[in-house]
Amino acid sequence: MQYQNGKRYYTMSQYCRARYGGRIVKVPLLSGCTCPNRDGSRGSGGCAFCSFTPRNISKGISEQYQEGCAHLLSKWPNARPVAYFQEGSNTHLPAPSLAALLAEAAALPEAAGIRIATRADCIDREKAEMLAEFQQSRGLPVEIELGLQTVHDRTAAALNRCHSFAEFCAGFSLLREAGLYICIHLINGLPGETPEMMLESARAAGALRPGGIKLHMLHLLRATPLAARYARDPFPLLSREEYVSVVCGQLERLPPDMVVERLTGDGAADALIAPLWTRNKHAVLNLIDQTLARRGTCQGALWREAGPLAKPGPEPTLTDVR
Repeated sequence: MQYQNGKRYYTMSQYCRARYGGRIVKVPLLSGCTCPNRDGSRGSGGCAFCSFTPRNISKGISEQYQEGCAHLLSKWPNARPVAYFQEGSNTHLPAPSLAALLAEAAALPEAAGIRIATRADCIDREKAEMLAEFQQSRGLPVEIELGLQTVHDRTAAALNRCHSFAEFCAGFSLLREAGLYICIHLINGLPGETPEMMLESARAAGALRPGGIKLHMLHLLRATPLAARYARDPFPLLSREEYVSVVCGQLERLPPDMVVERLTGDGAADALIAPLWTRNKHAVLNLIDQTLARRGTCQGALWREAGPLAKPGPEPTLTDVR
């Protein structure tokens, strides 16, 4: 894999040039979906780290899209818009409702593609085939974002994720069989996890061979169960240097042709409690570049092809954080 722009990993901008012919802007759209671990389908209370709250939708998809395009394309007039259903688990709908949502998305003018954020346990064969048929019949890329966060089931259970790695793999496999691009999300710095466990999550995610990956640092956000636990009994958080070291090790263990869509994130300024160093995203990205160069390494340097359902390493013993 030949990386561009002086980077030592496969960037989102490089991928967009190849698939879309240039820059895209993701126009956020609210579908009104909730999540199965909030509405009682799988659990209640949501993930311990998540501040998402379902919102009442006063505007339709078309109006949201028009307003989003007007705002984003004024900044990047040469970009192509992608309809982005980001909040909630957007396939946590009955199949007819999902079909109606896709029909609305198909009518959006000049949309270059559709991106849908969801959970793997909100995918069944009917929905996967529906998404694949939409992509084929409309000629629009359909890209799916799946929150995994960790491959370690005890960590996930303590965080109230309400699904296992095996369940994730089942939903992932249906989407992959349908020929859809999939981006997996991982969170580094979850309570009780060691750097070795974070590396194992990246290696196991890479073994599934998704199209892309987003790596995040754990953000402690106000009004979340995890923040409440931290206030009662603070647990260690990764320093910037520790995070960068983990990310560089994860990049080395990922397939060289996997798109690295994100290497860090920035929590909402009014909600972020810690770690405050995550607010300076550019400094983190620069340090990642410098560390990779100093090590003389790059994405895929330690990659070894593995079976699609790589077995995670040993589980930690964690205190329940709910």
